[in-house]
Amino acid sequence: MLKSVEIKNKIATIKNDMKALQEQGKVDEAYAKIEVLNQLRKELGIAEEVEKKEVENTVNNGTALGNKKEIDANKVFNKLVMGKSVTAEEMEVYNLATTGQIEHTGEKGGYLVPEEQGKTLKELRRAKVALKELCNVVPVTTMSGKFPVANQQKGKLIEFDELSEIGQTDITFKQQDWAVKDYGDIIPVSNTLLEDTELPLINIVGSNFTDKSVNTENAKILGVLKNAKTKIEGKDYKDIITVLNTKLDPDIANNAVIITNQSGFDYLDKLEDGNKRPILSVDLTDATKKVFKGKRIIVLTDELLPMDTKKYPYYVGDVKEFVNFYDRKGVEIARSTEAGFTKNATLLRCIERFDVKSVDEEAVVYLTIPETVGA
Repeated sequence: MLKSVEIKNKIATIKNDMKALQEQGKVDEAYAKIEVLNQLRKELGIAEEVEKKEVENTVNNGTALGNKKEIDANKVFNKLVMGKSVTAEEMEVYNLATTGQIEHTGEKGGYLVPEEQGKTLKELRRAKVALKELCNVVPVTTMSGKFPVANQQKGKLIEFDELSEIGQTDITFKQQDWAVKDYGDIIPVSNTLLEDTELPLINIVGSNFTDKSVNTENAKILGVLKNAKTKIEGKDYKDIITVLNTKLDPDIANNAVIITNQSGFDYLDKLEDGNKRPILSVDLTDATKKVFKGKRIIVLTDELLPMDTKKYPYYVGDVKEFVNFYDRKGVEIARSTEAGFTKNATLLRCIERFDVKSVDEEAVVYLTIPETVGA
């Protein structure tokens, strides 16, 4: 086992112990473990830097791992998923290629996708409309925890000399609980394909998994956006301008986007001003996209974001200020041959883990416009 993985396991254990002690009211005992925790974090930093150098040396000249330089982490990953035996050297190379994440349960059998194949997933995601890219993504390494979030900052700095203290009422942070959940898919794959250890598994399941992954993330994010405090029943497209000008904090409006469905976009895309010019402009950074008053328009399917009783739906605001996306990095793949026995297939289970929470519910406004209106 890599030194960094061993240390991460110790850190996770101590955090769980501290949480349990705190819940039991044993605050002093929990606080006493902080020094040990900080020391482990320092050791982790050193271990990860050493391991990083080993990987670099392996890529450059193989001096750090000797004959391990010939081992392909992707081939090892395929062998693990298929239940084939691997050597200690192969396992070490695989661990280095998966960033040493900690398995979340004692039920082994699932394996994290190596970083190289993970890049393939990222490329596939770029072709999708992924609302995750608009959120504040918080990487996490455990299944649950707390994260400090700031309440809306409308106050001013306090003038004080070196003998003054800032009162508790001036502290505007709170702790947000998060707990990532497993989201996955079962994908049947031909045994003939899986016999080829040279073929990256993610090339087989990637497109299918990515589609469902993005759809699931988008649905969860939309579920959180429904918590928007301000909901407006508009009359026409000019109400979008009013929202940007008066219903959002100016700092929020500066970074705002407009999220709508296909029908809502179609309505805007057909509108013209008094001089017969389209009210939407082409996004100069991406000619396939449109903007309204300089704000990007994010278009989702009518199925994912349905009409609101014959009204076009629009979320207008800064999603990054509204949503925290707690992302436990890495996709895990496991196999089962039982259910696919009659089809000469192996079932691959692909899992990702995340949680979505609202932070500033005033950062986005929900606006509806009747579908019967014109320009």
